Amino acid sequence: MSKPDSITQQLYQALRRGRELCAPEALSAMAEFVAGQQHGDGGFVNRAGVADGYYGMFGLLLASVLDARIDLGRLDTALARQDPRALDLVHLLCLLRSRLLAAFLRVAPGLRGVAALLPAARALPKDWRDAARDLLATGDPGRFPNHDAQSPYSQFLALSLAQDAGLPWAVADLRPYQLASGLFSNERGGAIASVNATSAALVLARYGQGGVAVAASALDAFAALQRPDGSFPAVVAAPAGDLLSTATACFALSLYDRRPPHSPRAFLYDAFTASGGFSAGPGDDVADLEYTTYGLLTMGVL
Repeated sequence: MSKPDSITQQLYQALRRGRELCAPEALSAMAEFVAGQQHGDGGFVNRAGVADGYYGMFGLLLASVLDARIDLGRLDTALARQDPRALDLVHLLCLLRSRLLAAFLRVAPGLRGVAALLPAARALPKDWRDAARDLLATGDPGRFPNHDAQSPYSQFLALSLAQDAGLPWAVADLRPYQLASGLFSNERGGAIASVNATSAALVLARYGQGGVAVAASALDAFAALQRPDGSFPAVVAAPAGDLLSTATACFALSLYDRRPPHSPRAFLYDAFTASGGFSAGPGDDVADLEYTTYGLLTMGVL
């Protein structure tokens, strides 16, 4: 397999493929939903209707794919108010990726090929890039998920940040998080496989990072976690699958030219809401930008 594009580029391409599979009515509904999630201060809102930079990144990913009409001027103001050195890894990544996507959205829609994401990275302010460099260099556990800078999820975020900021990065050894099955936990020496951790580790290994080899048997074991309704659970014992786990698992498997045994189409259909966005899954009627991204992402890797 050839070296893949950056994680951001991979996500964008998958979302574009998902768009191509949507009916015009669904695309229009999603674009309106995304536009309606922009807050008065220029950012985007979370499930509670509060401006949230984490959800903003998902909103901009969707806007770049769906050509949703958003106010870029107000967005710039909202982004400029953020202090990158005060943010944890998750929110710093979201801030930098949001700035990158804001520049990308100023490219004419017909020219928004995946290659255009690279020049957009030049729009990052120097102090923002410096903040990313410092966080990656110090590895302050307090600013990483679960206070662990070396877990698969943390390392996935760190590589994403390094790629978006144009910085070098070598992923830590992931073998302490690997189970005998070849799957992964986000806890060092953990005994229970996590779909989130395994997805992250598989993506990292696809970039030749993490010091792990991915065996076909591990991919088989991972795909076997899928439920008959097409969803993936966060962990085996979870009572139901969710769209986050489904999207990340399907995305990771797609990088190895693997498809899950069951089509998730019916699960996606049940997660699509009347508001034009996706929810976490059947039984949840509240759509948000994060799950809408996961819905379109899952479609794009089917």
